Amino acid sequence: MNSYNRVEDTNNADIPQVPEVEALQRDAILESMIANISTYENKFPQVKVQVLKDKVLKEVLDAPKKDTAATFDPEEQLRGFLQAFENLPAYNEQFRLLDDRTKKQISTFKDNEKGWRQTKIWNETEKNGFLLPDINPDVSHVLATSPSTSSPTFLSKVENWLLGTFVGIARPITMALVKLKMGRAVRSLQKAQVAKYAGGPALYEDEKNTELVDVYAQMPFENWGQSVDNKPRYTFVPKTVLGIKRIVQYAKQNDLRVRCSGYRHSWSNTFSQHDEILISLLPITQVNTLPDPISILPTSNMGATGLADEDSLRGINLLEKTPGVPPNKSWCRIGVAVTNEDFRRWAIKNEKCTLPVDVILVEVTIGGVNGPICHGAGARHKTVSDYVRRVEYVDVRGELQSISDPEHLKAAAGCFGLLGVVTHITFELDSPEEHNYAELKPLKKPVAEAIPPIDKNDIPMALRTKPQKGTKGHIKGWDEITATDLKNWKDAFAQRAINDYYSEWFWFTYQQRVWVNTWNTTTDKTNFKEYPDAVDVFLQWLQGWVGGVMIDTYFFQALPGAWQTQMLATLGMAVLPPVDGEDKTPTFITEIPDALHFRRGIQNMRVRDMEFQIPIPTSPTSGQPNFEVVQRAWWDVINLVYDLADKKPRGVWAGIKNLFSRAHREARTPMRLTLELRIMNGSNLHMAPQAGNDLTASIEVLSIPDADYDGEWEDFMQRVSDKWMNYMDKNTNTVLNVRPHWAKEWESLKMGPRKLDARTYLRENSYKQAIVDFKKTLADIGATQGWDLKELQARFSNELWDKMIYS
Repeated sequence: MNSYNRVEDTNNADIPQVPEVEALQRDAILESMIANISTYENKFPQVKVQVLKDKVLKEVLDAPKKDTAATFDPEEQLRGFLQAFENLPAYNEQFRLLDDRTKKQISTFKDNEKGWRQTKIWNETEKNGFLLPDINPDVSHVLATSPSTSSPTFLSKVENWLLGTFVGIARPITMALVKLKMGRAVRSLQKAQVAKYAGGPALYEDEKNTELVDVYAQMPFENWGQSVDNKPRYTFVPKTVLGIKRIVQYAKQNDLRVRCSGYRHSWSNTFSQHDEILISLLPITQVNTLPDPISILPTSNMGATGLADEDSLRGINLLEKTPGVPPNKSWCRIGVAVTNEDFRRWAIKNEKCTLPVDVILVEVTIGGVNGPICHGAGARHKTVSDYVRRVEYVDVRGELQSISDPEHLKAAAGCFGLLGVVTHITFELDSPEEHNYAELKPLKKPVAEAIPPIDKNDIPMALRTKPQKGTKGHIKGWDEITATDLKNWKDAFAQRAINDYYSEWFWFTYQQRVWVNTWNTTTDKTNFKEYPDAVDVFLQWLQGWVGGVMIDTYFFQALPGAWQTQMLATLGMAVLPPVDGEDKTPTFITEIPDALHFRRGIQNMRVRDMEFQIPIPTSPTSGQPNFEVVQRAWWDVINLVYDLADKKPRGVWAGIKNLFSRAHREARTPMRLTLELRIMNGSNLHMAPQAGNDLTASIEVLSIPDADYDGEWEDFMQRVSDKWMNYMDKNTNTVLNVRPHWAKEWESLKMGPRKLDARTYLRENSYKQAIVDFKKTLADIGATQGWDLKELQARFSNELWDKMIYS
């Protein structure tokens, strides 16, 4: 008997419920979807439901049961997603924005199930690389995306309410709303483009005064995560240091503040303010356009020059060896507008030189990676910002300055833009005598083994598996797990966490396996494999594009949250290696930059993201890290996911939806993507969340915008924060100094026993001494370079940093 049932919605159509919480795991959810998803065919006739069932859902469900080596074909699954959704308006609108060549590549892959790699266009692709998927000329180049991906404005809420309540008549009305929003967006941005020439100040960025800095007046700003929006007076897009100097001089003359943005990936309010100045380090068309093409462009089309142009913000220059540079290290001067994709390609071309840590994302600027002082992975590695050896910046007077004093770098290397406009950063790279490679050994381990709970009773009922026969031997069921098993699994986890060069774990919601991505370096390239190769990169990019399109469809938004979660897990977990069997243990050698950026096209699907940095205490008896706090943080989230699974959504908007449609009375599923953990070192920088830690658990939860629209995300974040911020250090019997990632979502939270707003709590508790040290170091720098803190605040702060640093 199936563990799911059906209920009648207000339109008398069958709306299936998800499995009961005790059975809420991958197989049961897939079974319920296969059995019930046809109930949506009448409402969404454009969706090829049978294709979705046969090529996506059944393939994932049946794969572990097959005895053949080819247990699962991720290409076939991706093709199934494309074929299932190709008739949807959202798909066609996004597809229309692509250039003709990219359309042909996608269509060839979609329609040629066996011989697509042998077609002419794909032979050319593998030989010559990819061409720029540009926006069609009849669509404004500054239009961000199709309007239905915008934040939940009044119009979009009305649109979604109509869809969920009166499906039969909603389509004409909602399409009218879409056109209204698109018209407004295009008209607004077209006006801003006109103002570029009519109303913006004429500032030149070359010595001959022949090249004007691009400037937009009153252009609406929205960050990638759609959590921040404002309207700067001017948005400048400089390409050179001279351009930035003249912008800051103009700001000083007109008493305006200056803040910067790159790809706009920060969720916190760290950008410019209304009626102030924003400097965009990248062209507006690049940061405002989804899907982003940079990961599939041929190198000749990339922006970074790699030349010794000292004034360019996109130059990458390997410096000559200088006294004081350690052996096997090199210094590299990088412009802040260089993207991770630029630098990845440069590092591979230059073979031995690479940063030891970075973010997975390639659609991000070097300035954006460095600014928040939070990124890194591997117990031996500190944050990216800890590898900074020189900072060049334009100060309050519009003059170029440089900082290399190690004490001053404790503030300057991670300053949130409060020092001035940073133009170039010199990093210390690894450059060993022999070429090092990454030795990847990705695994999909049973959830209890990957990061074991402290007690097996902490495992939710749905994840208490039965004994299984795996390809590598017996897999224990929950009843068979002993205290010795938990200890052995914890020791194995600790060995990876402490010793591996890079360490990362992913749990996709409701799945019974965890993806383990920990690896070390080697000089042996016997099994070298370009990973991902050119076609793999395109397929990854395509997966991100499909995911972004899918979550924007009315069909997807009408599904129960648990079904949405499983579809995203199917698109994510199933295509991560090993793909030919969950118990397989592949090994392959690839370049370190490729291993760090193992997924491309992440930019193409917007997410919600909350991340905290948790100190890992040292055991007073063994002197080794005590990973109990990591186990607790990991399993607290998993159990919270299941605790909420049978509770109704909260919030005014969720309540209104409940009045009209039972489809929104399903189990709460606030975390619809993944739980992710990285183990890393501490930091020497004053304002780094990892500062003062011997080891740090960098742990985050990710979801999709629909979880927020359903009234589930904010409450979930608060509950997670309440758990993570109350862990104790048993050595001192004090609360651990757990701190959020500066660039992720945290500003709406209440923190501490007094439930203070997050800004107040962090200022008065978590960073009380760090802020004192940070300001003192800035003041010391100013004393040598001719400015003071009042000038810094007046020119480079914003409302967030006024409250955090200067109040």
